[in-house]
Amino acid sequence: MCEWEKKMQRIINRIDLCIKKNDDEELSLSCLSNELGYSKYYFSRKFKEISGMQFRDYLRYRRLAFALKELRDTENGILDIALKYGFSSHEAFTRAFKEAYAVTPSEYRQNPRPVALRTIIKPFDCYLLGIGGCGMEKSTEDIKIYFVTIPAHKFLHIKNYESIGY
Repeated sequence: MCEWEKKMQRIINRIDLCIKKNDDEELSLSCLSNELGYSKYYFSRKFKEISGMQFRDYLRYRRLAFALKELRDTENGILDIALKYGFSSHEAFTRAFKEAYAVTPSEYRQNPRPVALRTIIKPFDCYLLGIGGCGMEKSTEDIKIYFVTIPAHKFLHIKNYESIGY
């Protein structure tokens, strides 16, 4: 793992900790980039290179993921949850929630369903997803796309009865 990615993993772990502690001052782009000793521009560019998204978008999706879990698992008010996770108002939270999950927070609370959460970024995600990394160049020449027709077959479904909240 590259030195930059080790530093980035520490920052990503710190982002989650700051979200949980509700410490917005330490979550600023300038504070995190200063901690690494890089400019805001370089930090932002490298963050996007590793994660595939802008820093502010990652931060918003992580906040929404924490808020969604609390919305599902507690009876706290939607406004309280919105303010706890750094949204300025009920409307801002509802707008961001609906954009991310295609359902409003109150609809989700009444009828929880599986949604795709923005999970924490791991340094090797870029390698597994093939989007590059330390010294790797993106190349589309190695990709071969083809279609295969297979005969009809049975589908096996395994259900996890220990799942909670769905």
